[in-house]
Parts: sequence; structure tokens; C-alpha cells
Amino acid sequence: MDYYFLESQYPRTGFISGGTTFTPEMDTNYSAIDYPLPDDTKAEVELFSSVRSLKVDYFETVTGTRVVSNAFKTLLEETGTNVQFIPAVVRYHNDRPVEKTYWIAHLLKQVDCFDYERSEYGRKAVIAASVHQPPRKLVKVISKLVLDPGKIGGHHFFMLAHVQLLKPIISSELYDTCKKHTLKLHVATI
Repeated sequence: MDYYFLESQYPRTGFISGGTTFTPEMDTNYSAIDYPLPDDTKAEVELFSSVRSLKVDYFETVTGTRVVSNAFKTLLEETGTNVQFIPAVVRYHNDRPVEKTYWIAHLLKQVDCFDYERSEYGRKAVIAASVHQPPRKLVKVISKLVLDPGKIGGHHFFMLAHVQLLKPIISSELYDTCKKHTLKLHVATI
């Protein structure tokens, strides 16, 4: 099976992003939170002024949130992904609401499937040794990424564990399903 990175930059539309605020307010930066948020959490996303029309089913914000459309949320729920969906009110920069319903996809499963042997990355010897001799070092600079399919374990939407990449990964199986449902996603092949 092939895997792709989900992108926030779309060929015709450009880069889609904005800022996110949460209610109740968080005590720490959102990107540092790796536990479930309270059930009553809600989010507001204000898109950058460069976004004039939001017709996509996935994008990321500068605060690290991953925003999915209601249609994409439904497909993710069908695959049994480890995602907490936070209701989000998404608005354009001029305070006009967007046309679709969106959710924050929080707590993506981190999968330890980075192939330390076949991938090319900075400080390879030191980082590869830390896999067997903790503490585990974070992979930061990657020139060639290879996944170990034996360690993916049937996940279709996930983040890489121990790798400093902010983009989620989607399986070709889930991506094909999304295309059949005419979801507008942009991916880059791994």
C-alpha cells in the first residue's frame, strides 16, 4: 500500500491556513497537547485574508490544528482512526462564515513506522542508535523518507512517532475512498 502526506497547499488555491482559538482557553500551546481535550471544547478558526473561497476538505492552521470537513470526518470515523473531533466554526477574514461544516482533528495516532535504515536524515548514526538505547532522539532533518510497512499496523490516517513532521499521513486506500466521494484533498507521495 502507498502512503501520502496531506498538504495545506493546493495547486490552484494556494496555501490555506488561519488561526485557531479554543473555548475553554488552553493553558499551553495546542501543538504540545497529546492528550484528549475536554468534551465541551469548541474551536473558532479565522482564515487568512488571502483565502477568499474555502472549497477544500483538509487544511492546517498556524497554531498546529488540522481542520477536516464534515465529509472527511465521516470517512475517518468509518476507518476507526484515533481522532477526537472538536466542533469548529470557520470564518473568512471578514467574519463571514464558510459554506461547509468543519472539525478540528485532534490526537492523531502516532505510529512508530519510520524506517531508520532506508531513510536518509541528519545525524543518522546517533538517532538510529537511540532506537535501541534510549532516550529516543527525534528525527528532524529528512532528505529521503521511507516507511516500514510492517509497523504501520493497518492505520490509514496518522502522524509519525519520533519524527518532527507536522503533516499527517494518509493511506492510498483511504485516499482512493476520499476521491470516490469527491473530497478535495491535496497529497504528496511519500
